[in-house]
Amino acid sequence: MGEPYRFLDAGGAATFRALAACVVPPQGEAPGAAHDACVALADRSLSERPERDQRLLRIFLRALEWLPLLRYGRRFSRLDLARRTAFLTLLERNRSVGKLRAGVFGLKTYALLGYYGSDLSFAEIGYPGPRLDAPYYQLRRKGEA
Repeated sequence: MGEPYRFLDAGGAATFRALAACVVPPQGEAPGAAHDACVALADRSLSERPERDQRLLRIFLRALEWLPLLRYGRRFSRLDLARRTAFLTLLERNRSVGKLRAGVFGLKTYALLGYYGSDLSFAEIGYPGPRLDAPYYQLRRKGEA
């Protein structure tokens, strides 16, 4: 795991990692370093959200972890990839509780941000990386000095 997470606790990290594997399926059998970096980057971004948002996301992560127990007899992070994906689809299509759809959408967004924002995934998707000579990076470097 490396450095400790800022937003996620151990249970939340397991749930988020399981969700991220549904959103961006790992290459091969097991998630690799790119998925670890995905979780770390998403965690850092989630830790910068307002406290109210963080509280709601923590509640949703717990609900996401335990709700599949009613349908499959297992927690979300312990389901196989097909059942996790089916359960997320069920929540996304839920018309009676909009907060469930919003929660899945929000966490999927952070999974995508974490994965595609990580330089470990750049080679996998054929992206050469950001242009460090772009004006934004030049201004940022001056501000960091």
